[in-house]
Amino acid sequence: MTTKLSKCASILEKVAKSLMASPEHYSLDVLSRVNSPHIINICARVSPVVTACPRRASPEFRSADGRCNNQRRPLWGSTEQCLKRLLPPEYDDGFMSPRTIGRNRARLPTARRVSTVMHEDLRKSSQVNTHMVMQFGQFLDHDFTLTPSFQEEGLDCDCDSMDERCFNINIPSDDRDFAGRRCLGFARSRSCPNEGCRMGRRQQLNQITAFVDASNVYGSSDKEIQELRGRSQRDGTRGQLKSRLNPAKADKKELLPGAFTEGFECDEFTGSETCSQAGDVRVNEQPGLTSMHTVFLREHNRIARRLSQINPRWSDDRVFFETRKIVGALMQKITYGEFLPRVLGPTTMTTYRLRLLRSGFYGGYDSRVNPTISNVFATAAFRFGHSLVQNLLLRYSSDFNEASACPIRLAFSFFNPSHIFNNDQGGPDSILRGLTAQPHQDFDRFMVSGLTKDLFADPPGSGRGLDLAALNIQRGRDHGLPGYNAWRVKVGLRRARSFADLAREIPDVNTRQKLESVYSHVDDIDLFVGGLAEESMPGGVVGPTFACLLAMQFQDLRKGDRLWFENRGQFTAAQIAEIRKTSLARILCDNTDGTTHMQPDVFRLPTQPGNERVRCSSLSRMDLTKWRV
Repeated sequence: MTTKLSKCASILEKVAKSLMASPEHYSLDVLSRVNSPHIINICARVSPVVTACPRRASPEFRSADGRCNNQRRPLWGSTEQCLKRLLPPEYDDGFMSPRTIGRNRARLPTARRVSTVMHEDLRKSSQVNTHMVMQFGQFLDHDFTLTPSFQEEGLDCDCDSMDERCFNINIPSDDRDFAGRRCLGFARSRSCPNEGCRMGRRQQLNQITAFVDASNVYGSSDKEIQELRGRSQRDGTRGQLKSRLNPAKADKKELLPGAFTEGFECDEFTGSETCSQAGDVRVNEQPGLTSMHTVFLREHNRIARRLSQINPRWSDDRVFFETRKIVGALMQKITYGEFLPRVLGPTTMTTYRLRLLRSGFYGGYDSRVNPTISNVFATAAFRFGHSLVQNLLLRYSSDFNEASACPIRLAFSFFNPSHIFNNDQGGPDSILRGLTAQPHQDFDRFMVSGLTKDLFADPPGSGRGLDLAALNIQRGRDHGLPGYNAWRVKVGLRRARSFADLAREIPDVNTRQKLESVYSHVDDIDLFVGGLAEESMPGGVVGPTFACLLAMQFQDLRKGDRLWFENRGQFTAAQIAEIRKTSLARILCDNTDGTTHMQPDVFRLPTQPGNERVRCSSLSRMDLTKWRV
């Protein structure tokens, strides 16, 4: 579907370019108002218009692809939709060419130059938060954003390529880390037909559902769900996800199933272990992410086993979809009740009314609110977590002894499943405990070399890797994101007339001087760069610009979700009470081998007052008998 929609968009772009270059010189604004059935039919053949939603079933479960959540606007928040725009895109040609020209027609500095100047490897760890803030953030990101690029169809963007689908990153001749390389290959994001199949400025796709619905666990299509579902067990247990036994120790908790469809294999890995399958194709990117997928697979199967016992007459389908509904609710509770308060801080949480209710039902659903993910959120703002990544992933034994297991070097962890199967080092359980014990890097403009030098290097650690900061900057330009200054105005900050005007949000004078050394004008600063340079909000992680952009999106994801877990009709009051009292700490206790103690808030360090580790048995646990019917 992604490929077909992208081809439709390409046809519309070619038609528009031809008409704009014709003797009549049609403007893009005029062309965007053309409402021709011949043009509309280009898209309709690929993605038929949803004119009516099926009658609501009882009980009602989310559709796999997110359709019909909003029954008047069935496609809002569903798969294969254009990312929405909060500001019009700024393309060089006003249409589709990446943003490479800044204020006063000066060329923007190459993304790699910006990265080497602004995103050096200078490490300072948080005194408050754990590495779990970063890791849950990545796991959550894969629940609601996946922007496909032309690389997925085998496009090779070599340094001499003239293909308009390529937008390679030039490497400066004095680059010490990438000496001898002329460019980093970069494939542009696939384009998306504008709403109504109209001609217009280039848009980009979100391939998965926008909702916080645990689609990273289950997939975003009926086909993916069916592939991931297991068979009913001989003991009568129903509704489970496929898994595999630990090949070394059968008494250990289950692991994710081995990769069985295209896209999940780790082609560059030469060891004997195989990569894993999950609801999101990025599951194998690094072992911390794989471990998070593992614990949520286990939580699904734990709940399914219990529901199967409580309701022996339920069918396999009923057990599965009731469990999926609960796990989706847990994702929402953890996101809004535990993760976002750490990221945004108390002021932003209150201003945007993001706090969960302590009791009762939520009355804020608004069918006029579009929950679709915004382009700026997916392309820049929610990438803030790249600043938090440590160069080493620490592993801890069940008694939280760090010395008992070797740390994992980030540069040697990408698409490497061996760490998950290494029982001598504790497998995914020691990695998960490490995420709750190790602090994350401070939120700032600095990023570790495992991301800016060794990303996806082949062979690992060879220095022949990619630069994630440069990729983020280039992706923003590819999508035509306006500069940082425009987003300051969007969120209510004062437009900076000079680099000195940034002092309130970016108080570090050295950072402002570096910005001025690399950019010709304050309007040219890329959003990702400016956002990371800001000082954190009190009690939060991100600065004011990112805080506002994130809060707006998460507000829409709650208000625009008819199936939000706190809404009346989704769960009984007693069931919601059980969901509210659980925590990621409890889920980790229930689904890792040997863990007997955990701090109540795993996003904060156990050294924080009132957050000392306690016995797992003292942490609240859902009473699933509230689902007995």
